[in-house]
Amino acid sequence: HLESIELPACVWWYPVAGFMPFQQAAYEKAKADLTKALTTLNEHLESKKYLVNDNVTLADITVASALVYPLKLVCDEEFRKPFGNVIRWFNDCTSQAEFKAVIGTVALCKSELVASGQ
Repeated sequence: HLESIELPACVWWYPVAGFMPFQQAAYEKAKADLTKALTTLNEHLESKKYLVNDNVTLADITVASALVYPLKLVCDEEFRKPFGNVIRWFNDCTSQAEFKAVIGTVALCKSELVASGQ
């Protein structure tokens, strides 16, 4: 379910962007919840190129779009390590011309940006 990815992802990166105040408990829960969701997604992508079939679908577009800012801003290399299938899939999706036309090139986060007050 998209909300299992999108909600914790937003709770994690929104404070970095100044969209909401930083709260330690929310930060920790968001990271744990996103880890759980990405673990499930990683397992799903173990034997699949895309979420539904062998072509990009609206499901891929929606989920990849929900992960753009978290993967650019807060999900550093250490956090991403257990999610090789997710990162392979994400890079495949975002390297397609149609994605690039809308979001440009996505550079994955090297080190987690922190929010004011963190």
